[in-house]
Amino acid sequence: MKQLIFIACGFFVTFQLFAASEQYVVRTEVSFCKYNEGKDYDDVVKYQQEYEKFLRKNNLKYSKSILTPVLAGNNEFDFVLWGTWPDGSEMYKEYGAYLNDFKNPKTNPATCNGNFAFINTAARHLRIDSEDYDRIQFVDFANCKFTEESDFQELLKVSAKHEEYSRELGAEGYGVHYLRPYRGFNDDVPYDMVRMVHWYNSDKRAEAAAKWPETRDFMREKGIYAEYAKHVQCGQIRTFGMEWLYDSSS
Repeated sequence: MKQLIFIACGFFVTFQLFAASEQYVVRTEVSFCKYNEGKDYDDVVKYQQEYEKFLRKNNLKYSKSILTPVLAGNNEFDFVLWGTWPDGSEMYKEYGAYLNDFKNPKTNPATCNGNFAFINTAARHLRIDSEDYDRIQFVDFANCKFTEESDFQELLKVSAKHEEYSRELGAEGYGVHYLRPYRGFNDDVPYDMVRMVHWYNSDKRAEAAAKWPETRDFMREKGIYAEYAKHVQCGQIRTFGMEWLYDSSS
């Protein structure tokens, strides 16, 4: 199985103790793909647009993004397709329609394999105005292992607290998701979850890098890193560029 460095259910988790953004759960799948000979990124986007038409015609709720490696080491794939359903019911409706009813008149410009599904929990969001979003956004992924004392609900509370501290510091422009293996994995998955951090635009990502020493010292003083360490240990980060192609739920 490929080593996923990055890369949900339908109930909502909120915590009243901290005035944080809503924590919610969806289901997400990823597929690893290579361009077929003579094909490129634009061909993939056009091909996906045909499927969006099918989704909307059949009132199916699904969203799709495409991720390309930026600072992600050596890979056996050219890009990753990232799809999300609002819940498990919509997941099986969409898959059933795809398997039984979808006939794309275009030839697939890529060959994809290694499909995996995750329970995708949105842990915190410090949003900016949507008109300031980049078309292609930076996304950071890290593999994580739970500690023996880990409690996922407590981990979400720590993340909510982290969001409040970030607002206090003036750090914004990003969101964090926790991805837990769900379908398609072998029994020997080498991690318990993947932490995903997505940045709404490159200016906010650059600002976070410039302010990192200040942020690190502030969070250490607040004890937030020690609280995380009680629940999870995460490894090295890999960075991708992610473009959101469509959301048929909207």
